Amino acid sequence: MLLGSPDVTPYDLRFRLLRIPVRVHPLFWLVMLMLSGDIDNLRTSLIFVACAFVSILVHELGHALSSRLMGDEPIGIVLYAMGGYCSFHQNQLSPWRRVFVLICGPGAGFVLYGLVYAYARFTEVPHSTPFRLAIGCLLFINLWWGLLNLLPLWPLDGGQIAGTLLSMVSSRNGMRWAHTISLLVAGGVAVWRLSVEDYWMAVWFGYFGFINYQILQSLRSSRREDDDSDWWRQ
Repeated sequence: MLLGSPDVTPYDLRFRLLRIPVRVHPLFWLVMLMLSGDIDNLRTSLIFVACAFVSILVHELGHALSSRLMGDEPIGIVLYAMGGYCSFHQNQLSPWRRVFVLICGPGAGFVLYGLVYAYARFTEVPHSTPFRLAIGCLLFINLWWGLLNLLPLWPLDGGQIAGTLLSMVSSRNGMRWAHTISLLVAGGVAVWRLSVEDYWMAVWFGYFGFINYQILQSLRSSRREDDDSDWWRQ
């Protein structure tokens, strides 16, 4: 996912994993802390943040390693306020290969979910409260955030998959259709979460809706300019 990409700061955490550069923006930690929902309990919040870090990193590694498998070496992974994204040379991939790379992000999270679930189900889990809390956080994040990420909502993976597939149907209108669907999904989810007083998620999806609305306006403007240009050429 690439939205509001962060600038490099002196406080970024940097390392390499499987020969892939990884950068963690400071706002990543702050937003994950807010999402923990229990800032008053520092231990609980830190466990959630650590689980979110591992889960999102695994998600982005799914993109990166599948991109490498498809013959496109990943440029790097960035974790930031909006989650994370993996950079790779997308124009070097065929549409179906790009869809495969996009699916492998949440797919990697589902694999991690399965491993953690199997461990919790078939082994004797220590009674340590932090350990059990970590297992619960990993299961929640990798299942529900993974499913959320597959919604046809740009710039989530599901929205990018929809855009890729619809562009195969119509190179002229595919992305416009994808952003229209994204706008409807974002608006519907925002209204739903607002109705149950989940204001954080309502704002989050409202922001996604606003971004897609802006993109649609830009696409319409570009299309009118192209149509006017075609008319003059005739």
